[in-house]
Amino acid sequence: MSWDNVKGVSAAQIWTDNPDITQAYLFANGNHQVKLTVGLSLSLANATQPGPTEDEVKAALSLIDFDTGAGLSHLKTDDKGSYSYVYLPTMAREVNPPPVSDANNTGAYQYEVDYYISSDSTINADYASEKVALLLSYTDVNNKEIEYYTASGSKSQSYVAVTVYSPKRYGMVGSTMTPVIFEILNDQLKIDQTQVSGWVNHLYEPSAILYGIRIDDSYFRFSQFKVSNTALAPNAFIQHIITNFSDNNDYSYVFAHNFLPQENKLYFGGDYDATMNIMSSDSWVLVGYKSKFTQQPGQILIGRIYNELIYAMGGPGPIASSNNSARITAYDQFGNAVYIAVDGQGDGYPALTSVS
Repeated sequence: MSWDNVKGVSAAQIWTDNPDITQAYLFANGNHQVKLTVGLSLSLANATQPGPTEDEVKAALSLIDFDTGAGLSHLKTDDKGSYSYVYLPTMAREVNPPPVSDANNTGAYQYEVDYYISSDSTINADYASEKVALLLSYTDVNNKEIEYYTASGSKSQSYVAVTVYSPKRYGMVGSTMTPVIFEILNDQLKIDQTQVSGWVNHLYEPSAILYGIRIDDSYFRFSQFKVSNTALAPNAFIQHIITNFSDNNDYSYVFAHNFLPQENKLYFGGDYDATMNIMSSDSWVLVGYKSKFTQQPGQILIGRIYNELIYAMGGPGPIASSNNSARITAYDQFGNAVYIAVDGQGDGYPALTSVS
């Protein structure tokens, strides 16, 4: 192996990508990660011969507790996940931290290895913080087993103090937790008809309302969501028959349909088109609509369509009211989970019924 050309360690440091490279802040929700980088330079016995490869260096490195020199007790490493945004608790709103400065001696190492650190209640029930140092174990040019570390008591001390927080909690307005807001964004949402079944013989002009769900905080915002029992557009998750005028020849309804129009990408917001279908109980598309949605960063959107529809019997089946609701699991940019229930109230108007 190429470690047999190594005389020793000339420089080693561990840092994070915060403005203060020795401090990191982590939500212990199992999703949030902080990035730690190890920089390492080696002295070689023969400068014309290679040293260890990057993979060999990574295999020889491990992260340890600065105070004890033992393995980490409250933190774990894993591959990079979806939630590695930098949390800075001293900031009133989210900002992008400045790049790490070369004045801190970073960017000048032969090897740089990134680690992604997380924590959760199974390994850290009391949400304890921990200082992370590094350990390098190798066999040098003299066939001597070497352990080079930056923990307390070493000549080259270097660590990142990872402050751990319990998962952030969200609730309804009026609770003691950070509230989730449900609001009307546009009570005259423009929608265009894109298709209509040949069985339809009368269709009124629809009206539509756009609702939004967001975190009531300048720092935290939704970044992703998923629904376990609810289809995204073009199908409705709440279908409410307000009035049924059907007779022996025609189905005739006044109805309201509620849709979740957007894709599961919330963090940056944007404009996009989405289609929405009014369907019979046997999955026949009666009417198709399209609208342009403007989504602000961190918003979950819900559209409500109100219309009157008459179509002939003999083809599509009736439209049936549903007691469906949206059960949404959303995540803020730090991977804190929030569970949201939206149910249809009078005349099919959606309402936020629970947040936990």
